[in-house]
Amino acid sequence: MATSTDIATIRVQRYLNLPLVQRCSELAILIDESSTTELQHVFPIVIDSLFGITDNVGWGLHNITYKRNPQEYETLYNFLSPHGPIFSLCYKLLPDCYLKYNFPVSYLPHKIRSMLEEGVIPPFYLDKIRDDQGTRVPTTLSMTYELILNITTYPFEYYIFHFAYHLTNPWLQIPQQENVWVNWETVYVQLAHCYLQHFLPRDNSPVLPIIGPYIKKTPQRKIMQSPESKRECHRLQTPRLLRASILSPGSTNLVVGAPQQQCLPQVWRTETVIQVFLDFWMEYTEDEPSQMNMSYSTPIPHRHSIHSGEHIRLVRAFIKTLHEFANSATGDKSAMDELKRIIMPSVQGKIYIFLRKAIHHWPLDSSFRLILEAWLSFIQPWRYVAGVTYTNEGKPEEEERGKIHDPARWIGFVANNLLAYTVIFQQLLPRFMRTDLVAPKNALMLFRVTKVFSQPYLARMISEVESCMDDANLNRNRMQTSQWTSVVRQQIMELEGPTYQYVPMFSSATISQVTFFLGVIKQAHLTATSLIEALEKRKRSQQFLVALWEFFYGEENSSDDISIEERRRVPIFLANAQQQLIDICQISLEDIPQISIKPDEEYHESILSTSFHHQSQMDSSLDSSRPGVFVPIPDGRQNFRYIEYMGDPELQPVRSNECAFLVRNVYKLCDYINKKYRHEINELYNKRNFLGSICRQVLIPPTMVVKLPKRTPNGFSSGYEERIPPRLSLRRLANNGFLVSISASMFIAWVTNFGVLWLLCLIFFVWFIYILIRAIFEPWFQSSTNTFRPNTTAFSIN
Repeated sequence: MATSTDIATIRVQRYLNLPLVQRCSELAILIDESSTTELQHVFPIVIDSLFGITDNVGWGLHNITYKRNPQEYETLYNFLSPHGPIFSLCYKLLPDCYLKYNFPVSYLPHKIRSMLEEGVIPPFYLDKIRDDQGTRVPTTLSMTYELILNITTYPFEYYIFHFAYHLTNPWLQIPQQENVWVNWETVYVQLAHCYLQHFLPRDNSPVLPIIGPYIKKTPQRKIMQSPESKRECHRLQTPRLLRASILSPGSTNLVVGAPQQQCLPQVWRTETVIQVFLDFWMEYTEDEPSQMNMSYSTPIPHRHSIHSGEHIRLVRAFIKTLHEFANSATGDKSAMDELKRIIMPSVQGKIYIFLRKAIHHWPLDSSFRLILEAWLSFIQPWRYVAGVTYTNEGKPEEEERGKIHDPARWIGFVANNLLAYTVIFQQLLPRFMRTDLVAPKNALMLFRVTKVFSQPYLARMISEVESCMDDANLNRNRMQTSQWTSVVRQQIMELEGPTYQYVPMFSSATISQVTFFLGVIKQAHLTATSLIEALEKRKRSQQFLVALWEFFYGEENSSDDISIEERRRVPIFLANAQQQLIDICQISLEDIPQISIKPDEEYHESILSTSFHHQSQMDSSLDSSRPGVFVPIPDGRQNFRYIEYMGDPELQPVRSNECAFLVRNVYKLCDYINKKYRHEINELYNKRNFLGSICRQVLIPPTMVVKLPKRTPNGFSSGYEERIPPRLSLRRLANNGFLVSISASMFIAWVTNFGVLWLLCLIFFVWFIYILIRAIFEPWFQSSTNTFRPNTTAFSIN
């Protein structure tokens, strides 16, 4: 006879096969109606299905957005919200302190796994390790985290671990269908924002819901515990972010009152969220294989060193939330306030290492803005202070918010994170020298950096901290003090190693590099100005042709779809960036080499030669020694005269003998038909009768295309082959030769009074007879109607 637990398990398995909206509704009812014993077995099944642990698919947290799936978005968001059914399930299971769920060690970040492999157990994982007999390394994490107030949190930890791992799960790192740089507001991102806002409160309010009963006398925690005390169910074990005296109600350092008692049982959730998100999200992927990967039956797939845009956006949101959380400390004696005071010193080193490695590996494209903004958020904690003033229109005064009003308050942060300011700034200089600064997005990124460092007091604080070092040798009329010497040297030792040679930001070597960079900016400024003048001059002289071209081919832009309005802002950005660099480094105009700098004619000629008709026949390469300069390749150096296109034939670039307007619109029509009637088209194509023969003459046969390795929102994808099913294609109708022939025939029919409609009917009848003949003699035409063919199309680049 089936027990209630078996029945609940069967119900869950049935509900998981339902559509998402109905699935969440039925599971919410089940959670509300079931007993704790039944939910103990239901919980891991739901979590594994939710995050794709069993099928590597999950519920689509990275794909569902409000614009595309509003109903599914709202349902899933409410189901997983901090006050939703899934957290209600976690809190229902809390009273059983012996209930524990296993989290595989193979899912942990690379650094944590390596430490476990070496026998070093981080404090946060000390009470979670479970050794299996016969294995050299731990295989699972047993969620055995307990509180002083007799509240166990195993299910909560289990969910948070899986939620954080879902962002970095290598099994789910697949190319997305949409551009994540544009449309990134997935339900996962919004839930992450919600968790950060909820579990890291910016005021003195406790984390809701208040879980009770939780007030219970417990022994004061000791540094070393006896085996007997470790076996006690109600022992105090914390993530080690707080001192034991803070969490111990019996401490003589605290005055235990009602607010204090209400705050204590809420701190562990905040600590858990911070520690888990920090370990998983701030772990920069390394390419070195771990020996632990060989210790598991299923090898861990390789992750690329470039994170997704979704990941970097969440890293920035996490950094901003940490700043807001730390800056909201009020100075009282509560455990939450103590956590706010120590949180940034505890995490800032890991954030610096992540940002430094990410900047080093990130490619030279506009997506670099994501990691750049994350870095700028980290080095500006003064932007995230409570009490922002508002204007009469109700808008926050952003300019005032981003300024440093009290340098004495922030110089400690600057000193403790000096490398995040100076080393990364020096790391960015060569990168910007290799970047096309004439591009609006790159010019804006440079302006953002110089604007931050040109803030009042910031350069002075950096200089004051650097002056504490013996080898600074900076004659900047600053009082020499050793206040921050030990802080900076310990920081360099821990983050960069004992052999690292620190180069001050205001040293002669860095100033010389900045001076050279000013010449690069000047040339880019002149090039951008001359390019705008040339584009405007040509637009005025070709107004009629441009209007006619835009009617058929769309709005006139440059070759990279940058409007003239965007290009007009480039000289402004570059001029401001140049002046701000001069002010930051206090460079006099006499120190700047007075060499003759002229606009880069080759660069803007390459833009002008392609912007009107979007030609792509020009052979060019990027000269890394001259930013943004496209240098023609001599004919003798060209080893290949043809490029083989192996992608979807329908997505080939518009050829010179095709009408772009018709190509785009015919593709939209065919794409709509192919998607809507995909199964019907495939069924008709595979029929082995006369109707199937006719369809095989009209439709494009299945095609094997090659997806080349390229940059995707989730990193760099590896090459693979993809099979495209039978489909309708009308692209031939957009051929200029076909259009001219039809137009000429219609003109002749109109002149001879034959009738245009009769002509079109005649053409269709002849085409239909031709299709019937090919269908009848299909065995003789089998070579041209093959049911499967690879796609290889060669394009001449002459």
